[in-house]
Amino acid sequence: MRKMTCTDVEQANPGYPQTPVLVDMSEQLTEAQQEAVEHIDGPMLILAGPGSGKTRVVTHRIANLLQHGIAPHRIAALTFTNKAADEMRIRLGTLAPGQDVWMGTFHRFCARLLRRYAPLVGLQENYSIYDTADSKQAMKRAVTAANVSTSHTSPEQIAAVISRAKNRLVGPEMMQGQSLRANETVAARVYPVYQQQLLTANAVDFDDLLFHIARLLRESPELRAELDQRYQYIMVDEYQDTNLAQYAIVRSLSIDYPNLAVTGDPDQSIYGWRGADLNNILDFEKDYPHVKTVRLEKNYRSTPNILRAADQLIRHNTRRKNKQLLTDREEGAAVVLRMYEDGYREADDIADQITAAIAMEDCRPRDFAVFCRMNALTRSLEHAFRSRSLPYQIVNGVEFYQRKEIKDLLAYLHLINNPAHDVALLRVINVPTRGIGAKTIERLRDFADSHRLPLLEAARRVDQIDTLPARSATKVRQFVEMFDRLSIKATAALEDLVLYLLEETGYRKYLEKSSVDEQDNSPLANVDEFVTATVEFDRQHPDDGSLEAFLEQVALVSDTDAWEESNDRVTLMTMHAAKGLEFPRVFIIAVEDDLLPHYRCKEDPMQVEEERRLLFVGITRAEQQLQLSYCKRRAMRGEMRPVVGSPFLMELPREEMRSVEPDDSNQFFDAPDEFAYPDSWDLPAVDANDDHDELCQLPPEEQMPEKPAKSDKALPAALTTAAKLLDNQDQTQKVPLSAFKQGMVVTHAEYGGGRIATLTGRGPKCTATVEFFNGTQRSFRLAFAKLVPGDQDLD
Repeated sequence: MRKMTCTDVEQANPGYPQTPVLVDMSEQLTEAQQEAVEHIDGPMLILAGPGSGKTRVVTHRIANLLQHGIAPHRIAALTFTNKAADEMRIRLGTLAPGQDVWMGTFHRFCARLLRRYAPLVGLQENYSIYDTADSKQAMKRAVTAANVSTSHTSPEQIAAVISRAKNRLVGPEMMQGQSLRANETVAARVYPVYQQQLLTANAVDFDDLLFHIARLLRESPELRAELDQRYQYIMVDEYQDTNLAQYAIVRSLSIDYPNLAVTGDPDQSIYGWRGADLNNILDFEKDYPHVKTVRLEKNYRSTPNILRAADQLIRHNTRRKNKQLLTDREEGAAVVLRMYEDGYREADDIADQITAAIAMEDCRPRDFAVFCRMNALTRSLEHAFRSRSLPYQIVNGVEFYQRKEIKDLLAYLHLINNPAHDVALLRVINVPTRGIGAKTIERLRDFADSHRLPLLEAARRVDQIDTLPARSATKVRQFVEMFDRLSIKATAALEDLVLYLLEETGYRKYLEKSSVDEQDNSPLANVDEFVTATVEFDRQHPDDGSLEAFLEQVALVSDTDAWEESNDRVTLMTMHAAKGLEFPRVFIIAVEDDLLPHYRCKEDPMQVEEERRLLFVGITRAEQQLQLSYCKRRAMRGEMRPVVGSPFLMELPREEMRSVEPDDSNQFFDAPDEFAYPDSWDLPAVDANDDHDELCQLPPEEQMPEKPAKSDKALPAALTTAAKLLDNQDQTQKVPLSAFKQGMVVTHAEYGGGRIATLTGRGPKCTATVEFFNGTQRSFRLAFAKLVPGDQDLD
């Protein structure tokens, strides 16, 4: 088909102004960036390395499309996080004010389409979006209804199988016709029951948002053509993270008007465990033979030392597109590799480094981030930070909208918006307590299942349930009457609705009575914060605000939306959550075998490559300074166990790195008893059930075979093997703490001579900050430091 010109667009949009939109395109662009920005018609692949300014390119390209007369409603920019979409929206607002271009995540885009076309998949427009907890409850109910044995599987595993099927666009009927393994056979029996329950509840899970739209586009040529005509210019950010459903959606919308521009980097594909298909970006040039390919290789974020470490690491992967990582920045500090005795020493040293940098340098807590492979590894860091009064925030931890009191209020709102929302009803029917017990709910559920009714409709027919005592029926009837009073307020301003809900249900009084004492007011404070959120929503949506829109916004909050850049706190997060962010100084902890790469991935070379990409992403978040660390021992499954460094460490440019063995690491066991860490520091060990990252569970003991030490004969002095470090016990004579004074000249084996600038703390926590004569400044725990006093005092 002929490419559409700007004239065609104007003729197709007679109400659209003929005069091109005036935009500010004065921001300087590189030659490659300008090439991508100026491309209008036809497919384009933008291979964008980390920190290469791809957001700038995307927003400038949209502004350029507008400059050439493309109508804003013909353009859609799809992202993977709300933060990325918000950043694009802000930048475009500066370049082309007042242009209403659609920007948002894939899930939000599909949720918007599904509101319009819901009847085509058996839903109503006011459908609910189940979050993870809601989906889990629905799955448990489906497993029970399907009457399957879970002796060799679990509802969570069944849910994972069904999720993978949806991401591959495999429906219940198709799955049952496939050759399946044992656990997949069980999932195939539950799948149709689960989907029917979702339809009955007028609800979808996250996967359904993509699944329903992809199937509609495939099965309805008329609808596909209509939407292709509507969105003639589509841009996709982070294309390497798309799954089959997302691929099918953008492919279907780029047939008649193949103006699809995708931005991504195969080296940053880290979500294979949730369905992302690296082939989507690797094969883009095969899908679109006439594609224009632009490489963005200049990095604006990191120093050359950091980029060389990242580049040398990722070159060990085979499934990638070659590119260079270039920068004009100064060399910067060498990448540091540290080995610690255990995870607690690792946490303490990192906390001390950050504390010293904030005290002695021009740094703020928000300049620092600590990355790890799994959330459980942040526990020792939290203790170390708290003991030093170091402010921090955890991203990808317990989110505000997952707190009990907030989930309760959201459940009421969901039920008001969608009376068929069974999960919401089960959550609030007896909260606050109304005398509706488990037996009553069980009889309601049996009646609803036998008559294929939503639970609320079954409650309305409570008089028809013969097995229900009269007193219980009265309680259920009173709940329905209260719900009807709440429903009258459904179209009111969101703040008014929530305030009325708190009063009518007695929920605020319920929280006040359930508080342990007057100080225990955090649930009430959370409720107040929730009310504030509704006020803000009403302010931002004066004309188009609705309960449905608010619930959709809450349901599609992503993990990284919890990160607040403006908070002056150290950030703790997994490397998966760190995608798309950047920090001046980064620590990556626990770079250890069986954690990175994860032990489950080591049998599959392709999964090992994804683990390497994960470390690559972590490294390239750092702007100025980077430290990688590993330990001799780490607490796992309730016991301290020996560990070794990750094999990925041997793939880094060791001759350029600074390998540091902390002064307390090898002398810890030689220290006097009074220097030992107190028992209260024995933090919870890493829990095998802590699966905030789906592939982050630590293995059981029997799956942790000992590994033989590798030969280190060929390794340069800058980096040695963990086995050698384990054997390297320092025999340096210790110096009494009383011998050290402020202003004293001291000598260190690595840094040479220097002067003690400050002394802080007492006993084993006494810390000296030394200004070395070579210009370096370092902080040491004197109890374990290898400092030798000099003869003179400079004060």
